[in-house]
Amino acid sequence: MNSITDDYPFVFVDPESVDLFELASKVAKSDIQVMITGPSGVGKEVLAHVLHESSMRSNHPFVALNCAAIPENLVEDTLFGHEKGAFTGATQINKGFFEEAEGGTLFLDEIGEMPKNLQSKLLRVLQEKQIYRVGATKPIDVNVRIVSATNVNIKSAIKNKEFREDLYFRLGGFVLNIKKLRERPGDIEPLARIFIQKHANTIRPDICRNAINKLMSHTWPGNVRELENVILRAVILSENDEILEKDIAFDEFPEDETEAMFQPSCERQVEDSNVFSFSNFKKTSEWKADSELNEILSALKMHSTRDSAARELGISSRTLRQKLNAFRKAGLPVPSPYART
Repeated sequence: MNSITDDYPFVFVDPESVDLFELASKVAKSDIQVMITGPSGVGKEVLAHVLHESSMRSNHPFVALNCAAIPENLVEDTLFGHEKGAFTGATQINKGFFEEAEGGTLFLDEIGEMPKNLQSKLLRVLQEKQIYRVGATKPIDVNVRIVSATNVNIKSAIKNKEFREDLYFRLGGFVLNIKKLRERPGDIEPLARIFIQKHANTIRPDICRNAINKLMSHTWPGNVRELENVILRAVILSENDEILEKDIAFDEFPEDETEAMFQPSCERQVEDSNVFSFSNFKKTSEWKADSELNEILSALKMHSTRDSAARELGISSRTLRQKLNAFRKAGLPVPSPYART
């Protein structure tokens, strides 16, 4: 079974994915809050869509917010809205995402990046089923199901006082985990064919068996997002009407370094506070530092904001700032527009 969004598809072909789909379909029938966990790039938002479309709320809105992509000072306004005159420039009432999602599903991606003060307010909303717009004195009743997602180890974040334990138990009534792409190999070929269809212009090339075998042998540290990039390149390189083995090109990183570069926070959370200190950074190989810096600078050049570049890289904005600061302290050439800490 396939589920396709404008961003990228999630296919349910591999037995692991079939089991996940069946479980998600059962969970969707209830109104329990769901937390989706898994590495960056595996399709957490797509699974959130599946939960919404399979629920009793499917005829109502699905509204998505990336908690790491909104500046901290705007998150409250974005979620809860504001009253006219609440602050300078507030010339009219503005509904927040909770009101926009009324009766439906509010998807909070990268929930682990939500500021602590907002975590307290979200907890209160879940308890009381009411919100206060910024500048308001009267509450507004809301009827919204929250599906959250994270690639960080929430239990480690709780231990480190970065995430409220009581909020976790409110949001994680049921936890669904999406496996890495290499752990569900049966999804690779159907995903590849969907990406060919998505990126081909007029002629949609076929893909030969040797090219499929090459895809199947790769470890996919960047998960579905990496697979889409590989297929996009193959469509560009292919001649006539078939993608050949020679058209499949992977990013050339040494195997032991690749895993570390793409490893999501959920498996490195405990070490993050030390990884970016200058003393530990100097121990990193010069090759890895140069390669990672080049990757980050390429993303920054392609995007207008740091937040969007961080999303492309599959890391949080805070982690991106830490990396750039570490590169600068190590004496690597970080252009001045990106050098602020």
